Amino acid sequence: MAEPRDEWSGRVEYRPAQRRLWLVLSAVFTSWAAIGLLLLLAGIGPLGFAQLGLVAVWFVPYLLNCAFGRTITDERGIRAWRPCRRRECAWTDVADITARRKSGGSEVRYDIWLYVHRVDGRSFRLPAPMTSSAFQDEEFEAKREAIVQRWRHATGNEPAPGP
Repeated sequence: MAEPRDEWSGRVEYRPAQRRLWLVLSAVFTSWAAIGLLLLLAGIGPLGFAQLGLVAVWFVPYLLNCAFGRTITDERGIRAWRPCRRRECAWTDVADITARRKSGGSEVRYDIWLYVHRVDGRSFRLPAPMTSSAFQDEEFEAKREAIVQRWRHATGNEPAPGP
């Protein structure tokens, strides 16, 4: 007979809510660069359009890295998986999990990412969940809280009761 599983066992995977947007932008930038390159090689068309397309293609690896990234939690710890980089941390090595707001110099446009702070002082950004002013993830707070609760449960680090 199988052991009953509690809500904290098993693997939970989070993917960016913005995944589809990043994939579409990658396709648009790649197409733009391909058309721009063809125009340059053929010696026709507006030069500025072609040059901008070739510049835009530099964003494609970043966008694909974001689109295919995921955060995986289980009983042992938390993993940040991206095509270009992977990070892993046991729950016992986590000092804190925080949400950090990043803006490109403007308070109008911002992203909010989760960061795992390790007991050794290093930290890393999770690929998901995340939210932004441009593309809100309505479930961001619930996902953030679920990850924090899983860490607290695994380490026995329960928050103090409120007043």
